[in-house]
Amino acid sequence: MNKIEKISIARVVSDLIKADSVIDCREMDLFGFVKEVYKLNRECLNDARFMTFSDAVNNLRFLGKTERAELMNLFKNITLADGMCNKDEALLMMALLYCMEGEYDAEMVHIQVPQQGLQLENSQVIYVESKYDEEINKVIQDNYQQIENAMRLAGFDFAYIPQIAKTYKSTPENLFHEVMSFLTPNLEEKDLKKVVEKVSNMTTTEFCQEQLCKKLHINCLYETGPALLMKVGETISENNIFANFLKIDIDDNMLDEIKKFMYRFTSMMNAEYSILRNIYNSSDRFVYSGVYKQIMDLCLMKDNSKSKILLDTFNQKIKFVDINEELKVSKSEKALYVLILAESLSGGANFNSPANPKYQELYKTRVKRLTKKFAKIYHMFGGDADNAPDIFDQKIRSPKISKINRYFENFNSKLTSPEDYMIQRTSEGLYRIKIDNSMIFCSDNDPTPWMQSEKWKIILSI
Repeated sequence: MNKIEKISIARVVSDLIKADSVIDCREMDLFGFVKEVYKLNRECLNDARFMTFSDAVNNLRFLGKTERAELMNLFKNITLADGMCNKDEALLMMALLYCMEGEYDAEMVHIQVPQQGLQLENSQVIYVESKYDEEINKVIQDNYQQIENAMRLAGFDFAYIPQIAKTYKSTPENLFHEVMSFLTPNLEEKDLKKVVEKVSNMTTTEFCQEQLCKKLHINCLYETGPALLMKVGETISENNIFANFLKIDIDDNMLDEIKKFMYRFTSMMNAEYSILRNIYNSSDRFVYSGVYKQIMDLCLMKDNSKSKILLDTFNQKIKFVDINEELKVSKSEKALYVLILAESLSGGANFNSPANPKYQELYKTRVKRLTKKFAKIYHMFGGDADNAPDIFDQKIRSPKISKINRYFENFNSKLTSPEDYMIQRTSEGLYRIKIDNSMIFCSDNDPTPWMQSEKWKIILSI
């Protein structure tokens, strides 16, 4: 196994152990077994703190069938080590089952939870699509009550946007207006009317594009077929909270698939779960809880301007496509920026030499690995790989990092948080860039997520 796969195992095991908020001796025994079998050293365990659960699952899903089966058996044993499986643990296990067993079209995605007060819950299942699918929508509309009841019995709210829009539209106009004025006293009258109109006429496609993609940056929804999206937990990294989502593609057999999912989910839990109460609007009440609150809060939330990064090695450019900008620095500085992007997948780039002599051999191995990776990236941006700058020389590296970060000051008016794109040094002395991996693309003919590019996979694995 390569380094990223080992770090991914450490991340998944850590989340499974912590999921029920209780850590007992049996889980610690299994953790010791995992460290020994998969050779997880202190560096791997430390780097796992900077990886999200969703990235970890996506890294492991492409292992061989035998390796995945062994890991799934291990994950199940860890989950049941204390003899119990609660809802949070069951959600994580369902994500692992759907992504790693190879039986389903499913993937994981994560977002950084906004700081504007939006609370994303584990109890919602949202129907998503980037283009209206008449057949699937007819199945949902004809069987809506059956789907909703099946999900409620398992402890979930089913969020079908046309149904929610219909509920808002049926709310008395004067009550709707008064509630919206109460919730958003800073909105002018004309803007208030726009919000009321928007939530009353939402379509699934518009909700995905305008709210989930543009505001939360769930980029896989820009082009997605019919699917169910659910939050399965959170990852905390350097005081930032990341929500992990499972996306399951569905077809016209969705009723059977939903029943199967809910049965597997409830069968997995041996702790009690509760049936959610019915939530409804009437002439004298406006629902502001559960899925209704989340969707309303999302519609009221301001856009959080971010940009996808395009690594255009054909033209030797790094582009920020959503704000129509590029990083205009030297080829060696571009290569250093991309190297740190790559190393951020596993916690960050470590250029520090150890104080303890016994770690010198590990340090030499790290120097060799990062130097080789940097040379290959430098070559992709037009440099001579054999004459690449020595990035372990602080006198060479530090001015380059400073120049790169200064350049982002030009983007202050276009990005909400330009510091997320800058190279930052952690308290452990690692250099990393906080931008989500899902925001990085490369130009292999058509823009491609760089984790799916064959040439980048080779470099990222170094």
